[in-house]
Amino acid sequence: MASTVTKVGSSDDSGFTGPRGAEMDAPCGDGVRLPKPAPGKRLVGYCRSCRCFQELDASCRDHLRHDRHQMAIILELPLDRPLYRIPAFNWGAFLMPPIWGAGHGQVFAVVLYPVWIMVDNLMWAAVHGQGSPVLAGIALAGTLAFMFFYARTANYVGYMRVVTTKSPDEYVAGERRWAVAMGVLAAAMVAFATWYNLTVRA
Repeated sequence: MASTVTKVGSSDDSGFTGPRGAEMDAPCGDGVRLPKPAPGKRLVGYCRSCRCFQELDASCRDHLRHDRHQMAIILELPLDRPLYRIPAFNWGAFLMPPIWGAGHGQVFAVVLYPVWIMVDNLMWAAVHGQGSPVLAGIALAGTLAFMFFYARTANYVGYMRVVTTKSPDEYVAGERRWAVAMGVLAAAMVAFATWYNLTVRA
């Protein structure tokens, strides 16, 4: 399991905490000193299990009793600042996982290109009576299921990659732009594939 990154200290205008150290409380049971928020601030953590930010108590536990070991990162926020929200689903990663993955340090996602070609060929063969509709359906369902699972984990992996350089709000704003770009590209790819199958392969 990756080690917990604790970022507590001074913050900018958005409330995002910088990398400087903060005051620590007395050691807890396992000898680890827990972070203590500065006056007027509170601790929040990005939970690995929930895949979202949670309010933390003095023992660095959230309301579901996930402890500090489940927190990928712990931040300070002003008391009046709303909790950060990172969506549980990444549309850019779902629509175009090969390009989104390559752009976020996950080059392995390019393997979906040949998988898409295989699924397209199986569906074309099934429609024209040259292949099994069942096999084509299984291949399509399996590919979509993988894309959905990938999109559900993408924001956690993506944010952890830039956690030291971007605030959660900056990350989410960037992913909105990625989603729009990947949506346009996906629509263009589907249009090209449809034209190719109806004209060139017909």
